[in-house]
Amino acid sequence: MRPSLNILSPELLGQIVDEAKRVLAEVGMEIRGPEMRRRLLAAGLPTNAGGERVFFPRDVVERAIADAPSSFWLYDREGNPHAALGDDRVHFVPGSSGLKWLDHRTGDMRLADSTDFVEYVRLADGLPHIAYLATAFSTNDDIEAQVSDA
Repeated sequence: MRPSLNILSPELLGQIVDEAKRVLAEVGMEIRGPEMRRRLLAAGLPTNAGGERVFFPRDVVERAIADAPSSFWLYDREGNPHAALGDDRVHFVPGSSGLKWLDHRTGDMRLADSTDFVEYVRLADGLPHIAYLATAFSTNDDIEAQVSDA
């Protein structure tokens, strides 16, 4: 039997998912990508009065969850399978959503920039036990703040 770590009770997990569905239905999301926005509106998703936010009704979210595969592959640039996600596979990613960067050259804590991100990707790409990278940190020193951690 594979060991597991369960921090949240099934009841609390259900409550969190239910609240996320409520937020998607009532608050919605600002979709900036024109093609994605067009596709969502073409699928019949509603917007707020000003048209800035797209709402995801509960039934749409539940159908998307039901249709989602339990596992899938990430592919490399050449189209070769690289990492399988799902089916109880565990992957570790270096750093996730860091707000500050500890500059290893100066010892200073500061906002990261895109040069730091390039160094991070090069380093992580050379680590054999790291299959892929997640959102590492916000590159908000030289990237628009609203999309710096996207």
